[in-house]
Amino acid sequence: MSPFDAGTLPWVVAQAIAAIALGLLGASGVSKLVDPIPTTGAMSDSGLPSSDLLSRLLGVVEVVAAVTGLAVGGVAVLTGAVLYTAFAIFTFGALRNRIPLASCGCFGRDDTPPTVLHVVFNGVAALALLMLPVLRTDPIDWSLPPFEILLYAAFVAVGGYVSYLLLALLPRLMATTR
Repeated sequence: MSPFDAGTLPWVVAQAIAAIALGLLGASGVSKLVDPIPTTGAMSDSGLPSSDLLSRLLGVVEVVAAVTGLAVGGVAVLTGAVLYTAFAIFTFGALRNRIPLASCGCFGRDDTPPTVLHVVFNGVAALALLMLPVLRTDPIDWSLPPFEILLYAAFVAVGGYVSYLLLALLPRLMATTR
């Protein structure tokens, strides 16, 4: 089968989105470990149980889910799918109920308010992560030659950074132009 066969496109796209999502999940977890206050505030403002300890625990879960999802794959990616589904529900609820959150808590900053873009990204990430076990593939094909894995890792890093820019900076930029 040709690497450009249209039949391979769905799993390649799901694999790429899942890898990017897991990378961002790990970065988000590290942010919560370093500074749990924005997440604690977002949870508190939404009426959820909140404390810095809970926020840090969520950060640990995110880091572990990201690392195991990327390293092991298989059903380990389902934890990431559950987390992204929960984030989509949380963000949708905050937007629907017009809860004035200064931060969604995902990147450990007080100036990344939740937007519809967050809901869409979280939903797409959850779907991609759910697709991988169904398609019997992993976020990273560790059987590839090292150079191809390195190129894929670079793609994931760039994709993760662009996703971060879209989620964290684009809403602020749009707010300043209104």
